[in-house]
Amino acid sequence: MARLKRIESVAPEALTAEDIAAWEGFTSRRPDLIGPYFDVRYVMDIGQSVPDAFIARLYDEQGQIAGYLPYQVRGRTIQPLGAPLTDYHGVIADDGFVMDYQLLLRSLKANRLEFMGWVGDMTAEKARTRTIEAVTQIADLSEGYDAYYARQKSLHHKFYKNVGRCQRNIEKDFGGFDFTFEMVTPELLQWVIDQKREQYSRSGMHDVFGCGWTLNLLSQLAKRQDEGFGLRVGVFRDTSGEEPVLVAAEICLMRGHYMHFWFPAYSEAYHRYSPGILLSLRIMQHAAALGVTQVDFGAGGEGYKHTMTSPARVCLEGTVEARANLMTVMADAFVALSPVARDRLRDIRLSLQRRLRVIRACETDAKGKRDAFQALFRRGMSRLRTSAPSPAGPANDIAA
Repeated sequence: MARLKRIESVAPEALTAEDIAAWEGFTSRRPDLIGPYFDVRYVMDIGQSVPDAFIARLYDEQGQIAGYLPYQVRGRTIQPLGAPLTDYHGVIADDGFVMDYQLLLRSLKANRLEFMGWVGDMTAEKARTRTIEAVTQIADLSEGYDAYYARQKSLHHKFYKNVGRCQRNIEKDFGGFDFTFEMVTPELLQWVIDQKREQYSRSGMHDVFGCGWTLNLLSQLAKRQDEGFGLRVGVFRDTSGEEPVLVAAEICLMRGHYMHFWFPAYSEAYHRYSPGILLSLRIMQHAAALGVTQVDFGAGGEGYKHTMTSPARVCLEGTVEARANLMTVMADAFVALSPVARDRLRDIRLSLQRRLRVIRACETDAKGKRDAFQALFRRGMSRLRTSAPSPAGPANDIAA
């Protein structure tokens, strides 16, 4: 069993042919590292766009390379390379490799490792670890699309009855939407990003594309034309008028028989037809014919995913810290003293940590950080005012 002994950091473009061969050997022996995020091509492509991007070469006691860890530096924090866009990550090494996170943090001069979608074992000696589990949602197409659809429809009859109704309304009102599955062009990418940014604005979530480098990351990936790997997009267009109109698009990240749904977007004008859900189903029907056997909807998230998928692998979200900080000590003390507040405190802390993690990942200059933190503070104060009880107290609610 190999154990971490030494770490050497290099830029993604400095990976050698020997590194690439070793990386591909590790992923080929680890069935849990199946997705495109663990492909060395993904790491090398996005490394050209991510600020402060590095690959840690992990050496064992014999002085041999025993693994790799792609990461980005944000102050004294290290994050997955490409966060917050990279949905899955972990140590690229053989099963059983013993990772020393205290050594990792010390070697990289970091106080904290933070992550979401961590795949593989997460044990940390002499380091403070906080993790929660999430379950990936997978659509199993191994028996073909028709078998998949019949299985899901039998489990969620009401949902698929509504799917059929939406499809009939589209046929009646537009004669159907035109479907294509194609490479990601700059125009399609920009349309998806515009829809996502409008969505972030409506929801009050941080705009992950406002910083610029995240859009460059996707643009760089879109340039790769490898067969069976890279970005693809499924598109619905309304062709009932004089000019085709984009209705919905879903950017997917592919690797062989595995597809990850990454960025769905649709025009609000077509909202009542549920174009996003219908497009996902149409993409899966097309992908199954190409040999795709698994479609990953991500971990957790929207309720509709559970009607279209089955729970699969466990992944982790959390932090590893070199030492306890004041916030975690106070949180632990409060939970210990107030068991009734445990769930509420956990939810508040988790929501705040996720928002801060996204801001820290995206914003790499002082102005971007300042503007993002101010927007987060304003949103928090607004929510506090909205949720505060009225001066009249509970009687007001009863009267209403």
